[in-house]
Amino acid sequence: MFTKPAGPESIGQVLDRSFRLAVASFPKVWWIVVLSSLSQYPAEVYQFARASSVQQAALAPGDWIYWMLTVVGLIVSMACVAAIYRRVDDVASMRPITPNTLSFAIAHAPAIFAMSLMFALACVIGLVLLIVPGIIVMVSLVLFIPIHLFERRGPIASLIASHQLVWGHWWRTAALFGIAGVIVMVLYFIVVILGGVVAVMSSGQFTSVAALLSLVLVVLVVGMLATPFLAALSMNVYWDLKLRKEGGDLAARVQAA
Repeated sequence: MFTKPAGPESIGQVLDRSFRLAVASFPKVWWIVVLSSLSQYPAEVYQFARASSVQQAALAPGDWIYWMLTVVGLIVSMACVAAIYRRVDDVASMRPITPNTLSFAIAHAPAIFAMSLMFALACVIGLVLLIVPGIIVMVSLVLFIPIHLFERRGPIASLIASHQLVWGHWWRTAALFGIAGVIVMVLYFIVVILGGVVAVMSSGQFTSVAALLSLVLVVLVVGMLATPFLAALSMNVYWDLKLRKEGGDLAARVQAA
């Protein structure tokens, strides 16, 4: 049974708690992850249908239909992200699954979409400025989703609050998400190799259809395994940093008194 942390924990404890929360949440969120992954594919299927080869599908410029399908897919994906975080929090809080998950997800999808764009823009600007600022910004703003969802803050306020929460524990946060990134990357490469083998075996050659099927397989499998873990990790890092900050604030108040 998963329980929320009662106090600050080591990096190993945070990772262990995140794995356990991901496993406990998986039965509640796997179908949402599948929906999130599939929401990206109408645009890709449309692009492949216009092309006669894998190379043409990859290089062909998108028309207005492609970009409309892409934006709709992203908004659906953001709604799924909100639903996943809500259900992970339900599991962590040991309460019944929230019955209004769909309305919760739809209500927060536009804000998460806007915050994701601002997050990406800030990271790109930072990366252009000699890379290091981009990495600093990326880690500092990484907790904007749980802050927005569970502290009811607006998009800009959530990004600012994430920076304030992470700052002072930047290296610790970077280490936690860096380790998680390595785990997901290894998982991705394993699934890519297996997906390519399956696609070739099923079709006899790496056709555009085989490439699309392989891509779908990779995204679905990696998403189903990685998404619950990354959501659980974000929640556990958020709780850990909140406990650390509250403990530091309490110590400061005691010292001042």
